[in-house]
Parts: sequence; C-alpha cells; structure tokens
Amino acid sequence: MMEKRFLPIDLDIGKILEGLWFLGATSVRILDEDFRVTLLKEAGDYVYEPEEELVGSGDRLVKQQVSSFRGFPDGSRYVIMLRNSFQDLLELRLAELRSYPFETSFGFDSMALQRNQGGSIGITPHKDGLSYINLVCVFVVDGRGRFYVCSNRSGRGAREIDASPGNVILMRAPGLFGPEDNRPFHFVTDIKETRYTFGLRQKRKP
Repeated sequence: MMEKRFLPIDLDIGKILEGLWFLGATSVRILDEDFRVTLLKEAGDYVYEPEEELVGSGDRLVKQQVSSFRGFPDGSRYVIMLRNSFQDLLELRLAELRSYPFETSFGFDSMALQRNQGGSIGITPHKDGLSYINLVCVFVVDGRGRFYVCSNRSGRGAREIDASPGNVILMRAPGLFGPEDNRPFHFVTDIKETRYTFGLRQKRKP
C-alpha cells in the first residue's frame, strides 16, 4: 500500500547519495497529497512544548523559535505509515547498491514533530547533535519556510534546499560515507505561516 503514502516515483538512491556527498543535504518530493493532508490533520491534534530559544553559548550560540511533540501513540500514522514505510522504501533502494554506504546498520529510532509559528525566526546556522548517526530526514508536512545549508555558523556560502510541503529533506550524519564528523551546517528562515515538519533520526549507541 506504499503507493497511497508516497508519490509513484522511482526513488533514485544514487542521486540522493550524490547530493549528500557534495552538499550535505538534498530534497525529494515524496508525500502523496492526500496522505500529506491526513498527516497535517493529525499534527494539529497534538500539544507542542516550546524549545529553549537560546541553545549553546559564545560563538556556538543557536537561536530558535520552535515547539516540539514526541509522544506519539502506537496508532499514529507518523509511526506506522510514514516512518515504517519510508524506512522500508529506503532499505529496498539501499539493497540495490554495490556497497552499503553506512558504517553501521541503518534504522530510525528517534522521531519528532516540530511547529514554527508564522513570523518566527526559525533556527540560526547549526549542526545536528553528535548523538545522531547515518542519516537525518525531515518531512515538510505543511507551511512555507526556506532551508539552507552553509559552510559555517555565520551562514557563509548558503545554498537553498527545496523545503516545499510534501518534500523530504535528507542530511548526512556521521556514519554515512565514513565515521568522521560530516554534519552540514544548516538553518531555516523566512517562515511566513505555521509550518509543521517531522524529523526522523537514528541515535548513536552508547
């Protein structure tokens, strides 16, 4: 039943890996429109907790305006339809490759819905935490905002990645193409309306 969740596209894993190698992030339009609307309705039922607006200190200070929800019930479509089906799809495509691109076995075990209010600052340039490995995937469920990768915390060399509703943004993490820290700096800005995103990550084992 995967075709009722994702667009009938041939997910080009080679092209995705190429974008991750050269830019650190790439984007694919993937969500079926009816499924996206269903996900949006579910997202509106949850209660979101504001994140700290200032994270870090000194030259590592990150500013953000976002609220999050993580307590998904067992029957959530985000769990049984989006996460599970997308991981199955990725694993099918990865099996077509001559060599496995990850240092360790791949599997999403961390999920979060996030909501930005219209007019919020989004989040300033930063890297995802080192507690996550292999691959970061962020589905844009609804709302407009501009997503960029860049070369440092000042936003130098910013390159925009398509963050349209229905797209999934993929970012590399340590464990993809080797164990080294290859996380891209990235930021979100120009949020003009309420924006919902769903993030999938893999936790690093102790």
